[in-house]
Amino acid sequence: MFVTDPRVKIAALASLVLLWLASGFFTIQSGEIGLRLRFARIVAADLGPGLHYRLPWPIETHRLVETERTRSAELGFRSQADESLMTRALARERLTVGGPSNPVPEAIKARGSWFQREVLEGESFLLTGDANLIDLRSTVQYRVKDPVAYVTNLAEPEALVRSVTRAGLRSVIATQRIDALLTNAKAEVEARLHEFVQARLDGLNAGIALVSVRLVYVHAPQEAHDAERDVASAQEDKLRTINRAKGFAAEEVNEAKGEAAAMVEGALAVQEEQVRRARGEALAFSLQVEAFRQAPELAAFRLQMETIEDVLPKVHKLVRPKASAIKDFDLWLLEPPISAGGNR
Repeated sequence: MFVTDPRVKIAALASLVLLWLASGFFTIQSGEIGLRLRFARIVAADLGPGLHYRLPWPIETHRLVETERTRSAELGFRSQADESLMTRALARERLTVGGPSNPVPEAIKARGSWFQREVLEGESFLLTGDANLIDLRSTVQYRVKDPVAYVTNLAEPEALVRSVTRAGLRSVIATQRIDALLTNAKAEVEARLHEFVQARLDGLNAGIALVSVRLVYVHAPQEAHDAERDVASAQEDKLRTINRAKGFAAEEVNEAKGEAAAMVEGALAVQEEQVRRARGEALAFSLQVEAFRQAPELAAFRLQMETIEDVLPKVHKLVRPKASAIKDFDLWLLEPPISAGGNR
Protein backbone atom coordinates (compact mmCIF):
# COMPACT_ATOMS: atom_id res chain seq x y z
CA MET A 1 0.00 0.00 0.00
CA PHE A 2 1.51 3.32 -1.06
CA VAL A 3 0.92 6.68 0.57
CA THR A 4 -0.62 9.05 -1.91
CA ASP A 5 -1.27 12.01 0.34
CA PRO A 6 1.24 14.77 -0.62
CA ARG A 7 1.26 16.17 2.90
CA VAL A 8 2.46 12.87 4.32
CA LYS A 9 5.22 12.68 1.77
CA ILE A 10 6.33 16.21 2.51
CA ALA A 11 6.29 15.52 6.27
CA ALA A 12 8.32 12.35 5.83
CA LEU A 13 10.81 14.11 3.60
CA ALA A 14 11.09 16.97 6.07
CA SER A 15 11.69 14.50 8.89
CA LEU A 16 14.47 12.83 6.92
CA VAL A 17 16.02 16.19 6.16
CA LEU A 18 15.87 17.17 9.83
CA LEU A 19 17.45 13.87 10.88
CA TRP A 20 20.15 14.35 8.27
CA LEU A 21 20.83 17.89 9.48
CA ALA A 22 20.78 16.75 13.13
CA SER A 23 23.48 14.16 12.38
CA GLY A 24 25.92 17.04 12.20
CA PHE A 25 25.90 17.59 15.97
CA PHE A 26 28.77 16.00 17.89
CA THR A 27 30.36 16.40 21.30
CA ILE A 28 33.99 16.64 22.33
CA GLN A 29 34.94 15.39 25.78
CA SER A 30 37.59 16.80 28.09
CA GLY A 31 41.08 15.79 27.03
CA GLU A 32 40.09 15.55 23.34
CA ILE A 33 40.71 17.74 20.31
CA GLY A 34 38.24 17.76 17.44
CA LEU A 35 39.02 18.14 13.74
CA ARG A 36 36.36 19.12 11.20
CA LEU A 37 36.92 17.91 7.66
CA ARG A 38 35.14 19.05 4.52
CA PHE A 39 35.49 16.56 1.71
CA ALA A 40 38.48 15.06 3.57
CA ARG A 41 40.18 18.46 3.88
CA ILE A 42 40.74 19.82 7.40
CA VAL A 43 38.94 23.12 7.89
CA ALA A 44 39.15 23.31 11.71
CA ALA A 45 41.84 21.62 13.79
CA ASP A 46 41.42 23.03 17.30
CA LEU A 47 37.86 22.29 18.39
CA GLY A 48 37.72 22.21 22.18
CA PRO A 49 35.45 20.27 24.55
CA GLY A 50 31.71 20.88 24.20
CA LEU A 51 28.90 20.57 21.65
CA HIS A 52 29.79 21.34 18.04
CA TYR A 53 28.13 21.21 14.66
CA ARG A 54 29.34 20.33 11.20
CA LEU A 55 27.61 19.91 7.93
CA PRO A 56 26.13 16.42 7.64
CA TRP A 57 27.90 13.58 5.93
CA PRO A 58 29.09 13.30 3.20
CA ILE A 59 29.85 17.02 3.04
CA GLU A 60 31.74 17.25 6.33
CA THR A 61 33.05 14.74 8.84
CA HIS A 62 34.94 15.02 12.10
CA ARG A 63 37.72 13.20 13.93
CA LEU A 64 38.31 13.06 17.67
CA VAL A 65 41.87 12.79 18.98
CA GLU A 66 42.55 12.12 22.66
CA THR A 67 45.58 14.26 23.39
CA GLU A 68 45.64 13.63 27.16
CA ARG A 69 45.47 9.83 27.01
CA THR A 70 48.73 7.94 27.31
CA ARG A 71 48.95 5.17 24.75
CA SER A 72 51.34 2.24 24.85
CA ALA A 73 53.07 -0.04 22.37
CA GLU A 74 54.57 -3.35 23.51
CA LEU A 75 57.43 -5.30 21.98
CA GLY A 76 58.12 -8.94 22.71
CA PHE A 77 54.79 -9.52 24.48
CA ARG A 78 51.17 -8.44 24.39
CA SER A 79 48.99 -7.49 27.34
CA GLN A 80 45.41 -8.71 27.58
CA ALA A 81 42.68 -6.15 26.99
CA ASP A 82 40.78 -4.81 29.97
CA GLU A 83 37.14 -5.70 29.30
CA SER A 84 35.73 -2.81 31.34
CA LEU A 85 37.85 -0.26 29.47
CA MET A 86 36.92 -1.82 26.14
CA THR A 87 33.21 -1.71 27.03
CA ARG A 88 33.40 1.98 27.92
CA ALA A 89 35.31 2.72 24.71
CA LEU A 90 32.72 0.95 22.54
CA ALA A 91 29.90 2.77 24.32
CA ARG A 92 31.73 6.07 23.68
CA GLU A 93 31.95 5.16 19.99
CA ARG A 94 28.22 4.37 19.75
CA LEU A 95 27.32 7.74 21.28
CA THR A 96 29.15 9.57 18.47
CA VAL A 97 26.81 10.60 15.67
CA GLY A 98 28.41 10.11 12.27
CA GLY A 99 28.18 8.49 8.90
CA PRO A 100 29.69 5.22 7.69
CA SER A 101 32.88 6.99 6.61
CA ASN A 102 33.39 8.66 9.98
CA PRO A 103 34.95 6.11 12.35
CA VAL A 104 36.38 7.14 15.69
CA PRO A 105 39.60 5.12 16.02
CA GLU A 106 41.10 7.29 18.75
CA ALA A 107 38.26 6.52 21.18
CA ILE A 108 38.80 2.75 21.35
CA LYS A 109 41.45 0.13 21.98
CA ALA A 110 42.00 0.84 25.66
CA ARG A 111 44.31 -1.81 27.09
CA GLY A 112 45.35 -3.11 30.46
CA SER A 113 48.94 -2.86 31.67
CA TRP A 114 49.78 -6.19 33.33
CA PHE A 115 52.55 -8.44 32.01
CA GLN A 116 52.03 -12.01 30.84
CA ARG A 117 54.49 -14.75 29.98
CA GLU A 118 53.29 -15.28 26.39
CA VAL A 119 55.91 -13.75 24.13
CA LEU A 120 56.47 -13.12 20.46
CA GLU A 121 59.79 -14.74 19.69
CA GLY A 122 60.31 -12.71 16.54
CA GLU A 123 60.30 -9.51 18.64
CA SER A 124 61.81 -10.61 21.93
CA PHE A 125 65.09 -12.16 20.74
CA LEU A 126 67.84 -9.70 19.80
CA LEU A 127 71.54 -10.05 18.99
CA THR A 128 74.00 -8.17 21.23
CA GLY A 129 77.29 -6.58 20.27
CA ASP A 130 79.30 -9.64 21.38
CA ALA A 131 77.18 -12.02 19.25
CA ASN A 132 75.00 -13.31 22.09
CA LEU A 133 71.26 -13.81 21.98
CA ILE A 134 69.16 -11.96 24.57
CA ASP A 135 65.47 -12.13 25.42
CA LEU A 136 64.31 -8.50 25.74
CA ARG A 137 60.78 -7.16 26.12
CA SER A 138 59.92 -3.48 26.31
CA THR A 139 57.02 -1.08 26.43
CA VAL A 140 56.73 2.45 25.02
CA GLN A 141 54.25 5.03 26.27
CA TYR A 142 53.39 8.04 24.11
CA ARG A 143 50.92 10.87 23.64
CA VAL A 144 49.64 12.93 20.72
CA LYS A 145 51.35 16.32 20.51
CA ASP A 146 50.17 17.37 17.02
CA PRO A 147 46.61 16.15 16.24
CA VAL A 148 46.75 17.28 12.59
CA ALA A 149 49.96 15.38 11.84
CA TYR A 150 48.72 12.41 13.86
CA VAL A 151 45.48 12.17 11.84
CA THR A 152 46.77 13.03 8.37
CA ASN A 153 50.16 11.28 8.34
CA LEU A 154 49.47 8.05 10.22
CA ALA A 155 47.22 5.15 9.33
CA GLU A 156 48.30 2.83 12.19
CA PRO A 157 50.11 4.86 14.89
CA GLU A 158 50.70 1.95 17.26
CA ALA A 159 52.22 -0.16 14.49
CA LEU A 160 54.50 2.73 13.53
CA VAL A 161 55.68 3.26 17.10
CA ARG A 162 56.28 -0.47 17.51
CA SER A 163 58.22 -0.67 14.25
CA VAL A 164 60.43 2.35 15.04
CA THR A 165 61.05 1.06 18.56
CA ARG A 166 62.02 -2.36 17.22
CA ALA A 167 64.54 -0.72 14.86
CA GLY A 168 65.91 1.38 17.73
CA LEU A 169 66.29 -1.68 19.95
CA ARG A 170 68.21 -3.55 17.31
CA SER A 171 70.47 -0.55 16.74
CA VAL A 172 71.17 0.08 20.43
CA ILE A 173 71.46 -3.55 21.58
CA ALA A 174 73.93 -4.26 18.77
CA THR A 175 76.44 -1.93 20.50
CA GLN A 176 76.14 -3.45 23.98
CA ARG A 177 77.73 -6.50 25.59
CA ILE A 178 75.39 -9.05 27.10
CA ASP A 179 77.00 -8.89 30.55
CA ALA A 180 76.44 -5.11 30.64
CA LEU A 181 72.81 -5.54 29.59
CA LEU A 182 72.24 -8.06 32.36
CA THR A 183 73.86 -5.88 35.04
CA ASN A 184 74.05 -2.10 34.82
CA ALA A 185 73.37 -0.88 31.25
CA LYS A 186 69.57 -0.83 31.44
CA ALA A 187 69.23 2.89 32.14
CA GLU A 188 71.69 3.79 29.37
CA VAL A 189 69.83 1.62 26.85
CA GLU A 190 66.48 3.19 27.81
CA ALA A 191 67.86 6.72 27.42
CA ARG A 192 69.45 5.99 24.03
CA LEU A 193 66.33 4.20 22.82
CA HIS A 194 64.13 7.12 23.90
CA GLU A 195 66.32 9.55 21.95
CA PHE A 196 66.44 7.29 18.88
CA VAL A 197 62.67 6.68 18.67
CA GLN A 198 61.73 10.31 19.30
CA ALA A 199 64.14 11.49 16.59
CA ARG A 200 62.71 9.02 14.06
CA LEU A 201 59.11 9.96 14.88
CA ASP A 202 59.91 13.66 14.56
CA GLY A 203 61.58 12.96 11.22
CA LEU A 204 58.40 11.25 10.01
CA ASN A 205 56.25 14.16 11.31
CA ALA A 206 54.12 11.68 13.24
CA GLY A 207 52.86 14.20 15.81
CA ILE A 208 53.80 11.82 18.68
CA ALA A 209 55.71 12.64 21.88
CA LEU A 210 57.22 9.80 23.89
CA VAL A 211 56.41 9.66 27.58
CA SER A 212 58.64 6.76 28.63
CA VAL A 213 60.58 3.81 27.27
CA ARG A 214 61.05 0.89 29.66
CA LEU A 215 62.77 -2.47 29.41
CA VAL A 216 60.44 -4.73 31.40
CA TYR A 217 62.30 -8.01 30.84
CA VAL A 218 66.01 -8.41 30.10
CA HIS A 219 67.33 -11.97 30.36
CA ALA A 220 69.23 -14.56 28.45
CA PRO A 221 67.16 -17.13 26.52
CA GLN A 222 65.55 -19.77 28.71
CA GLU A 223 67.97 -22.46 27.48
CA ALA A 224 71.00 -20.44 28.65
CA HIS A 225 69.33 -18.61 31.52
CA ASP A 226 71.08 -20.48 34.35
CA ALA A 227 74.54 -20.10 32.82
CA GLU A 228 74.04 -16.42 32.09
CA ARG A 229 72.75 -15.86 35.59
CA ASP A 230 75.96 -17.40 36.97
CA VAL A 231 77.99 -15.14 34.67
CA ALA A 232 76.06 -12.09 35.85
CA SER A 233 76.60 -13.09 39.47
CA ALA A 234 80.31 -13.48 38.81
CA GLN A 235 80.40 -10.04 37.19
CA GLU A 236 78.67 -8.53 40.20
CA ASP A 237 81.15 -10.26 42.54
CA LYS A 238 83.98 -8.91 40.40
CA LEU A 239 82.64 -5.36 40.60
CA ARG A 240 82.07 -5.70 44.34
CA THR A 241 85.65 -6.97 44.86
CA ILE A 242 87.07 -4.16 42.72
CA ASN A 243 85.11 -1.55 44.66
CA ARG A 244 86.26 -3.05 47.95
CA ALA A 245 89.90 -3.02 46.78
CA LYS A 246 89.51 0.59 45.67
CA GLY A 247 88.15 1.44 49.12
CA PHE A 248 91.11 -0.25 50.84
CA ALA A 249 93.56 1.48 48.47
CA ALA A 250 92.00 4.86 49.15
CA GLU A 251 92.19 4.20 52.90
CA GLU A 252 95.88 3.21 52.69
CA VAL A 253 96.70 6.21 50.53
CA ASN A 254 94.96 8.58 52.92
CA GLU A 255 96.76 7.02 55.88
CA ALA A 256 100.12 7.33 54.09
CA LYS A 257 99.36 10.93 53.23
CA GLY A 258 98.57 11.61 56.89
CA GLU A 259 101.82 10.01 58.05
CA ALA A 260 103.78 11.95 55.43
CA ALA A 261 102.15 15.19 56.54
CA ALA A 262 103.01 14.37 60.18
CA MET A 263 106.63 13.65 59.23
CA VAL A 264 106.84 16.90 57.30
CA GLU A 265 105.45 18.83 60.25
CA GLY A 266 107.92 17.09 62.61
CA ALA A 267 110.83 17.90 60.32
CA LEU A 268 109.73 21.52 60.12
CA ALA A 269 109.55 21.66 63.92
CA VAL A 270 113.07 20.18 64.26
CA GLN A 271 114.29 22.60 61.64
CA GLU A 272 112.81 25.54 63.51
CA GLU A 273 114.32 24.30 66.76
CA GLN A 274 117.78 23.89 65.21
CA VAL A 275 117.60 27.32 63.63
CA ARG A 276 116.60 28.97 66.88
CA ARG A 277 119.27 27.09 68.78
CA ALA A 278 121.91 28.09 66.25
CA ARG A 279 120.78 31.69 66.44
CA GLY A 280 121.02 31.57 70.25
CA GLU A 281 124.48 30.03 70.16
CA ALA A 282 125.60 32.60 67.59
CA LEU A 283 124.27 35.39 69.79
CA ALA A 284 126.05 33.94 72.84
CA PHE A 285 129.30 33.61 70.89
CA SER A 286 129.03 37.21 69.69
CA LEU A 287 128.58 38.31 73.32
CA GLN A 288 131.65 36.28 74.34
CA VAL A 289 133.66 37.85 71.55
CA GLU A 290 132.57 41.31 72.69
CA ALA A 291 133.55 40.46 76.30
CA PHE A 292 136.91 39.09 75.14
CA ARG A 293 137.65 42.29 73.31
CA GLN A 294 136.92 44.37 76.42
CA ALA A 295 138.95 42.17 78.87
CA PRO A 296 141.04 39.59 77.01
CA GLU A 297 142.89 38.18 80.09
CA LEU A 298 139.75 37.84 82.20
CA ALA A 299 137.84 36.34 79.30
CA ALA A 300 140.62 33.86 78.61
CA PHE A 301 140.74 32.91 82.32
CA ARG A 302 136.95 32.42 82.39
CA LEU A 303 137.05 30.27 79.25
CA GLN A 304 139.82 28.14 80.76
CA MET A 305 137.79 27.62 83.93
CA GLU A 306 134.65 26.68 82.01
CA THR A 307 136.59 24.25 79.84
CA ILE A 308 138.24 22.59 82.85
CA GLU A 309 134.83 22.31 84.54
CA ASP A 310 133.37 20.68 81.45
CA VAL A 311 136.27 18.25 81.00
CA LEU A 312 136.79 17.37 84.69
CA PRO A 313 133.43 17.82 86.32
CA LYS A 314 134.03 15.49 89.33
CA VAL A 315 137.58 16.53 90.24
CA HIS A 316 138.31 19.02 93.10
CA LYS A 317 140.21 21.94 91.70
CA LEU A 318 142.43 24.53 93.53
CA VAL A 319 143.15 27.83 91.87
CA ARG A 320 145.97 30.11 92.95
CA PRO A 321 147.47 33.22 91.41
CA LYS A 322 150.86 33.25 89.71
CA ALA A 323 153.99 34.22 91.61
CA SER A 324 154.39 37.29 89.45
CA ALA A 325 150.96 38.46 90.54
CA ILE A 326 152.06 38.54 94.24
CA LYS A 327 154.01 41.76 94.95
CA ASP A 328 154.27 41.71 98.75
CA PHE A 329 152.59 39.98 101.66
CA ASP A 330 152.40 40.07 105.43
CA LEU A 331 153.43 37.14 107.55
CA TRP A 332 151.55 36.50 110.73
CA LEU A 333 152.55 33.90 113.28
CA LEU A 334 150.00 32.74 115.77
CA GLU A 335 150.47 30.80 118.91
CA PRO A 336 149.41 27.23 118.70
CA PRO A 337 146.19 26.45 120.48
CA ILE A 338 146.28 25.13 124.12
CA SER A 339 145.89 21.41 124.27
CA ALA A 340 143.51 19.63 126.64
CA GLY A 341 146.26 18.83 129.20
CA GLY A 342 147.21 22.41 129.66
CA ASN A 343 150.46 22.30 127.61
CA ARG A 344 151.20 24.90 125.02
